[in-house]
Amino acid sequence: MSKKKIARQVLNYFLVIIGTALLAFGSVIFLTKLELVAGGISGIAIIVQHFVSVPIYDYLAAALTAFFWIVGLIFVGKDFAMKTLLSSVLYIGFTFLFKRVDFFDRLAAESAGLLTESGEASIPTMGNFILCALFGGVFIGGGVALTFLGGGSTGGVDVIQVLMNKYLRIKESISGFMIDAIVILAGMISMRMWTAALCGILSSFLAAVFIELVYIKNQSSFQVDIISSKWKEISNYAQKDLERGATIVHAEGGYKGDERIILRVIIHKNQYELLRDYIAGIDPQAFVTFTQTNAVFGEGFVKNRKSLKKRKK
Repeated sequence: MSKKKIARQVLNYFLVIIGTALLAFGSVIFLTKLELVAGGISGIAIIVQHFVSVPIYDYLAAALTAFFWIVGLIFVGKDFAMKTLLSSVLYIGFTFLFKRVDFFDRLAAESAGLLTESGEASIPTMGNFILCALFGGVFIGGGVALTFLGGGSTGGVDVIQVLMNKYLRIKESISGFMIDAIVILAGMISMRMWTAALCGILSSFLAAVFIELVYIKNQSSFQVDIISSKWKEISNYAQKDLERGATIVHAEGGYKGDERIILRVIIHKNQYELLRDYIAGIDPQAFVTFTQTNAVFGEGFVKNRKSLKKRKK
């Protein structure tokens, strides 16, 4: 394995570890004390904890995580189970850490407005509910996005989404919304804490926004078509400096019928300015189009896999 691939693998593990830590931190520190139900395993555990006097949130979250992992192993397959194993184990560990260590428990109580900085008991205000909802959504959404960027999966109720896609042909984005909505609605009906319920919805929405901003937007790429007399130099730059392949397309001008070369390059979003500035420097008269793509599969990008609909059952 090359040094570059090893470095990428190390980075992926790092992203999964940090992402899972942020997910657990956001759930425990900002949601549990005020019982903000924002969906997922955390939401289910908060609802159950509301009706039980013994503190079992972390044990319940661990049991649910393990249960869904086993369900995924049985009904989805080893690939999915192995993909979620690291994050599932880490989530259980971080949840116990943030819930059982006094420092983090006190931090959660102060964030919720249940304790003052001097350690005296206090009553949460509307500001505490809103701030916890906002920061909870940011940490959870950012954590999930980083885990995805590392090639991992947070597991949990994601298993239900995969199964609904496999057997009911429901898109995972839609099923994910449905599952979170059911958990939030169950919390609203059973707990009858309307302020907390509304803030839970806010937190869930913000988490979805951050996943979009951090993960989905980061995956976008550009298809670049270049017509230039300096196409050889540009092709060489794209392949050697940007490490992107280049395709030469022979075309004919529609007006005069002149033969032209169109150089086509697929680049990551963060390489947009590098290529644009290089072309502007070497040939300011070049005709260049940048077209944003929804998905690119293949070497140097995301590995192409069969969709769940086409997998063997």
